[in-house]
Amino acid sequence: MDNDRISKQRLNVILLVDASQSMAGKRIKQVNSAITDIKKYLVELEKENSNVDFYITVIPFSTEASFYNNKEMVDVNEFEYEGIKCGGWSNLHFAYSKLAEIMHKESKGGIMPDFGGTAPIILLLTDGHPTGNAYKTEFEKLSKLEWFKAALRYGVAIELDDKKTLDVLKSFTGNNGDVIKCVDADTLKTIIKIIVITASKVKSTTSNVSVSPLQNQNVEVKQIIQEELNDAANWEW
Repeated sequence: MDNDRISKQRLNVILLVDASQSMAGKRIKQVNSAITDIKKYLVELEKENSNVDFYITVIPFSTEASFYNNKEMVDVNEFEYEGIKCGGWSNLHFAYSKLAEIMHKESKGGIMPDFGGTAPIILLLTDGHPTGNAYKTEFEKLSKLEWFKAALRYGVAIELDDKKTLDVLKSFTGNNGDVIKCVDADTLKTIIKIIVITASKVKSTTSNVSVSPLQNQNVEVKQIIQEELNDAANWEW
């Protein structure tokens, strides 16, 4: 194996996307557009940064959950995205179960590197509270995994101010991220892109092969993302 490849870090961007019926229309259209743009940006960022390879994982969830195109992790240069369609319930517990499957080292069946590594960026996007309470059991399992603990986690509440949903998102992010309220679906695409693009840029430029997954820059990244979100009106795309 080539030495350059050995020295490179892998940065995983993981999106859990509510694809229940209530997300149909403008909401899912904004999500799909954001993911398409994120792919383009990460390809360019990877060209500029010889130390990091970007990978994308998309987990749509509704009545069931699955990895988009049945792929747990895709090199950003090979990521083909035609969009998510909506329908069914909001069974978040299935998304948590799928996420737990990959939050392990590759040697143990997950997608995280066996040595070194950069903590992943994980977004949970939803416009309502989960169906049932099964998500609590699955989250308890997920929250015990070291790579999940280390991840930078953001929850985006889409056009809602529902305490139950916000509490679910706060539990998901813990102290390693933030919950962002998207009060208007028209701004959803911008919010998603600011979070992913800013986090990817900061984490990729500070990555180092000797950095352990628990010694990450999440606090710094959170501060920068909040500043960018506050200044969103001035972003040019």
